[in-house]
Amino acid sequence: MTAARAKTPDEILIVDDSPTNLRLLSKMLTDHGYAVRAVTSGKRALESIRSENPDLVLLDIRMPEMDGYEVCRQLKSEELCQDIPVIFISALDEIEDKVRAFSVGGVDYITKPFQLEEVLVRVETHLSLRHLQEQLQKANRRLETELALAGNLQASFFPSKLPEIPGWELAAAFHPARETSGDFYDWISLPGSKIGILIGDVVDKGVSAALYMALSWTLIRTFALQHPDHPELVVEEANRRIIEDTDATRFVTVFYGIIDPGRGMMTYCNAGHPPPLLLRSGRRKDLVRLTRTGIPLGIETGRTWEQGTAELASKDVLVLHTDGVTDAQDSDGAFFGQKDLEKTLGEVRNRSAEEIKQSVLDRVATFVGGSDPYDDIALLVIRRIA
Repeated sequence: MTAARAKTPDEILIVDDSPTNLRLLSKMLTDHGYAVRAVTSGKRALESIRSENPDLVLLDIRMPEMDGYEVCRQLKSEELCQDIPVIFISALDEIEDKVRAFSVGGVDYITKPFQLEEVLVRVETHLSLRHLQEQLQKANRRLETELALAGNLQASFFPSKLPEIPGWELAAAFHPARETSGDFYDWISLPGSKIGILIGDVVDKGVSAALYMALSWTLIRTFALQHPDHPELVVEEANRRIIEDTDATRFVTVFYGIIDPGRGMMTYCNAGHPPPLLLRSGRRKDLVRLTRTGIPLGIETGRTWEQGTAELASKDVLVLHTDGVTDAQDSDGAFFGQKDLEKTLGEVRNRSAEEIKQSVLDRVATFVGGSDPYDDIALLVIRRIA
């Protein structure tokens, strides 16, 4: 045991107003390879710890000026000291004494007169736990750093700016619930001044969803350029490759549309995605749901998808979203829901695309209140103004 600690021995602070106890404990711990500091009062203990944190504290309770309970309470209130394990070692053996020791932050309690073997075992146990905790914290910090890097990399997939299309307004928002996301969207420039509109949602969360998202986004964008007039072929080719390149435990919902800005026509495929909402203007002022034309991608090979068409007249608005909008929950577990979304859109349908987008986000945020987001949110608003 001594050889293992020869280079970097764990340091233990002993706090006891009895010189005899200090000598006995110091010798025993030093003989077993530990570095030892010893003080005779609570005040000196706090000064010593604040000067340099030990790895563990052996703390007596009954001491003049400041007892061990108060020493421990102050340590646990200070961020730099609160993780240091404190083992109380005292002649007080009533149950209420032990309960109080644990309530102020102690990790263990040894009753005097103590056995040296017991002290050694408990010290070793709590030092081992402390080292494991430190390793876990380091691993968590590395993971947080890696997730942040992954999130930044994923964010680079998204368009850095909105395309400028004469006679049209575009707005977009993306709010991941975690560092990485399974939601995605894109604007794809196509021949003939057409534009591809893509929004999708991997049915999973975390890093695996982000990787699946990256694959799906890459494939759809690749096949969109190969089939600039056929959204159904884009979806079918992407589905084939997703199934070839991944397992069958995940799938992705996708809406992919091709808009001809000059004509105001859109052809599209909806692969299991929440139906985009087309808000008609003028006399028609109705709401059209662009319903699903097939199942999500990644479920079954050899599938085909039907192609849908929609016309966007002047002042019409198309809203595309992932289910993080309608599935947003308040503190009671109630969902924002499709009705609330459609009601909100009905109230702001005559505003700009940016104002419509922000109104939806504000309404969802108000509904959720202080609850943490459970799912990612992607939201696109397309408005024809000419």
